Amino acid sequence: MITFIKEKFNNLENIIKNTMKYGFSFSFFLCIIATCILFIYETFFSFPDLYYIGLSLFKTSLYFAISFIICGFSIDRIKNSL
Repeated sequence: MITFIKEKFNNLENIIKNTMKYGFSFSFFLCIIATCILFIYETFFSFPDLYYIGLSLFKTSLYFAISFIICGFSIDRIKNSL
């Protein structure tokens, strides 16, 4: 299964592959920021809303990562079928 996904990713067009890489990097950066916010909340416990901000940002970054991957593969499939 993993080799199938790697093979599909290697067969993508360069512009789609770059968009997916940059989008995934952006999502990873947001995930790191969310992790830092949650660490600050756990360490200092000064602002209870900080937990919800960190959790929401973490979930959003995961949704972005999944969206970039799914949209990249679907756009490639649409372009190849035309």
